[in-house]
Amino acid sequence: MEQKRKFILISNQVRFGYGFYYEDDKIIYFAFHGVPSRNDDFFTNVEITEEEFDKISREYPKQIDANRKEAKIFRDKYVEGHRVILEGWTRLL
Repeated sequence: MEQKRKFILISNQVRFGYGFYYEDDKIIYFAFHGVPSRNDDFFTNVEITEEEFDKISREYPKQIDANRKEAKIFRDKYVEGHRVILEGWTRLL
């Protein structure tokens, strides 16, 4: 059976990652970045291209312990300037 939704958490230390889901038989690729505030995170989920999805997969082949600088690089590259799908406190796709 084909997966309908999947996300990969690149860093749990400073939360960011990517994934995909199906909408009307179309694959939607997304990246997300979380900004912590006490016990919750404010997540921004954005749509990315299949090429960006593949590039992230190659760039981050396994989970890492990232710091804020690495998270900012990811956010600037894969989240900023992209179409926001969902954002809010502790809300991931």
